[in-house]
Amino acid sequence: MQVHGKTAVTKFVATNTAAAGTATSPQSVTTPPAPPADGLPPAVPDNLINPAKLGSDGAPLTGVAENKMAALPKITGVRHWSSSMGSTVVIDMEDQVPYEVHRLMSPERIYFDLHDTVLSQELDGKTLDVGDASLIRVRIAQPVAGVTRVVLDTKDGSNFSVSMESSPYRLVVELRGSEKTLAAKHDESSRMAATRPSASVNAAPVPGKAAPETAVAAKASGQPLPARNGKFRIVLDAGHGGWDLGTVGRQGLLEKDLVLDVTERLGKLLQARLGSEVLLTRTSDDYLPLDQRADMANEAQADLFVSVHANYSSSAAARGVETYYTNLFSAPGSREVEKHDDGTFTKPMPVSLSAGGLHEKIEESRRLAASVQRSLYATLAASSPDIRNRGIKDSAFAVLTGTTMPAILTEISFVSSPADERNLQSATYRQQIAEALYKGIAGYQQSSPRAKVAQLQTATSRR
Repeated sequence: MQVHGKTAVTKFVATNTAAAGTATSPQSVTTPPAPPADGLPPAVPDNLINPAKLGSDGAPLTGVAENKMAALPKITGVRHWSSSMGSTVVIDMEDQVPYEVHRLMSPERIYFDLHDTVLSQELDGKTLDVGDASLIRVRIAQPVAGVTRVVLDTKDGSNFSVSMESSPYRLVVELRGSEKTLAAKHDESSRMAATRPSASVNAAPVPGKAAPETAVAAKASGQPLPARNGKFRIVLDAGHGGWDLGTVGRQGLLEKDLVLDVTERLGKLLQARLGSEVLLTRTSDDYLPLDQRADMANEAQADLFVSVHANYSSSAAARGVETYYTNLFSAPGSREVEKHDDGTFTKPMPVSLSAGGLHEKIEESRRLAASVQRSLYATLAASSPDIRNRGIKDSAFAVLTGTTMPAILTEISFVSSPADERNLQSATYRQQIAEALYKGIAGYQQSSPRAKVAQLQTATSRR
C-alpha cells in the first residue's frame, strides 16, 4: 500500500454489472484519436502524467532501474467503447501486473498505476477523447520508468468496477453514470415509450454482509452509536473497501478483502478474551472517506483506534511488517472533505486537542505501536524467518491525524511479495496475524491508564 489518506478521493459505489445496451465499435489509442466532440471539456491541467511534478496531484512514484526494464511485461494497447449504460476501458498487457487505483475530485478523475510495466512507445503521452455519459477522455503515459499511469477524466460521479482478466491479460474498467443520471435516462426512455409519465427509479440498496456477532458497525447511516458501557472501547478500521482496492497482489489478492477478514478475526478475539467493546468502521465491501473513519472513532469516544492495512513494493523481494503512529493532529473536515456519490458531504463532529492532550496521544500511540509491532514481527518471523522487522514510524496518515485517542496504522505484510501473498491466502496465516495483533493490543492495554479506568468503571457498574 502506497497511499493511506494522502490523496483526496470521491466516494462512489462500485458495480459489477456487465455492459448493457448496444455498444459502439471500440476505439484504440494506437491510432490517432478523433477530434474532440462539440462541447467536450478541455483537458485537465493537472500533473498526473508530468514526471517533474508527479507528487503535486497524485501518488508519488518510484521508478524501476533501467537494467531491469527489459524483463518487464509490456502494456500493448488501450481500448474504449461506449454503450447506453456507460463506458468500458480495456488496458491490454503481456502479463498480469500489480496495480493501484485512485480517485480525485474537482475535477473528477480516476487513475491507475500499473507497476512493473513497460509502456509501448506509440502509447506514451497519447490521449483518447470520448465524451460520453460517464467518461470525457483517457490519458496514457509512463511518467517514471516501470510504472504506466492511465488517467480517466470522468464526470457526474460515475460508478465503476475493475477486474484483471486473463487469456489474454487485460485490465477491464466498467464505468456507469451516477444513479441519478441513470434514473433520469430511464425516466426519459419510459416517457417516450408510454403516454403517461413514469415514476422516477431509485436503485435498490445492495445488501451488505452482516457484521460478526462479536462486533458491531461503528456507525450505520443515520443511527446513533451505542452508549458507553464502561468497557474498553476499540475502533478497528479495515483499510480501503468498495472501489478502493488498496494493493493488488500478483496472483490477484486484494488488500481490501484481506484486511477486512483480519480485522473481523481480531474483533472477535478482543471481545472474547479481553471483554472489550469492539466497533468496526466497515463490516462489508464498502468505501468510507478517510475523515469519516476518524470521525467515527471520535464520536464513539473510543479508547483506541487501530487501522489494518497491507503493504506494497515494486520489489517482489520486499517483505516485513511495520506500524505507524503520528505526531500530528488535524480535526476531521479541516482538510479537503470527501464527497459522497449523491454530491453531499459529511459534516464531522467538531473536536480539538489541547497541547497536553496531544502529547498524551502521541506517547500512548507510540507505546501501542511498539507493542503491536513487537508481537506482529515475533509471531510471523517464527514461521517466516525472511520477514523483516521494519519498525515503528511516524507518518501523517489522515486516519491517524484525525483521531483524538491513541491511534496506529499497521502494515501486516507485503501483498506484492509472492511468498507473503501465498501465506496471506491461508485462513490459518490470517488467524496468526489476528492473534499477533490481539497480543500486541492486550499487552498495551494491561499497562494503559485508560484500560485501568475502564476496568474500574466496569467493576463498579456490576456492584
